[in-house]
Amino acid sequence: MIRVSEITTYLKCPRMCYYTNKGHKLLTDASPGYPERIILKELALMYGLASGREDILSILNNELDRISKEVRIIYRAELEGVEDDALLDAVSAVRTSLENICSNLSSNADYYANSQVDIEPLLHSEKFGLSGSPDKLINIDETPVPSIIKTGAMPENGVWQGDRLQLTAYAILVEDKYNSIVERGFVEYARWGTVREVTIKRHERRKVLQLRDRIKKIQDGLMPERPQDAPCERCGFAGLCEVKSTLASRFF
Repeated sequence: MIRVSEITTYLKCPRMCYYTNKGHKLLTDASPGYPERIILKELALMYGLASGREDILSILNNELDRISKEVRIIYRAELEGVEDDALLDAVSAVRTSLENICSNLSSNADYYANSQVDIEPLLHSEKFGLSGSPDKLINIDETPVPSIIKTGAMPENGVWQGDRLQLTAYAILVEDKYNSIVERGFVEYARWGTVREVTIKRHERRKVLQLRDRIKKIQDGLMPERPQDAPCERCGFAGLCEVKSTLASRFF
């Protein structure tokens, strides 16, 4: 099975995918913003609870207080080594964004009004050799629709290409499990409380299957070419990575 998260890793750098498949552990992000992103994602799972309510700010503040007490239990491995002071700073940083988030949640009330939401369902497809868990699976007009939560930068328009491909991979999984047709999905940009609808397109379905096949070749032992825009300065595999290309790797 190729995990959808492996496709996301491949899009960052194919060699990161290679080393994780070789058994090397992908190091946890040690940047100061990492715990803030975790807290934002956990809070975004609760946006539907607050949207459309008059006391929306109070609800989110209360949820943030709860998350600050529970986040180490939920993300035990991810937050190992993060000091308590850093976690408190992250909670404070998220709290300063709540008023802006509240105003945008009101603009997306119809989306958050969907009460039938499955959080992080495990999906897998023997047929396509894919598995993964979207952040949400929302039932809209009797059709399950995937939604993913992003805590980083939001593009001025639309969604990032990597987000589109991740969402498309989940759409393929949903279709196979529920024997349905998924024509759209959603990306939630948690830092802003903004939701953007994405049309699932043919060429992105094709791209997902191509990426799946490339990752299978990596699992078979081929080292892919390192792209010119690889994030080497932030990569935990920098000491392992060899830039020497092989004829086989040029396929990538």
